[in-house]
Amino acid sequence: MRWPLLIHHFCTVFAIVLLLNVLSYTGHHTLIAAGEIWLFQATTEQIVFIGLFMYRLCVPLGWTCDMLCFGAVQSFIFRIAFAAYLVFW
Repeated sequence: MRWPLLIHHFCTVFAIVLLLNVLSYTGHHTLIAAGEIWLFQATTEQIVFIGLFMYRLCVPLGWTCDMLCFGAVQSFIFRIAFAAYLVFW
């Protein structure tokens, strides 16, 4: 792994630990919902990773492009939906 990816993962782990500590002290429901939604957003990137893996395997470019476009749109829609859920809940 390269440095930016390592830093990204370390920051994510730090944020999760910090969030769990805050939750243990406050027990605030909004923080719990925000934390769970924030952690769930990482699962929306899996389709993009599949598209990048297809690119590395030299899968036909049309299929790879379709997978990456679908992953980008799906990730965008889910993140907007999660943000709307947090704002209006």
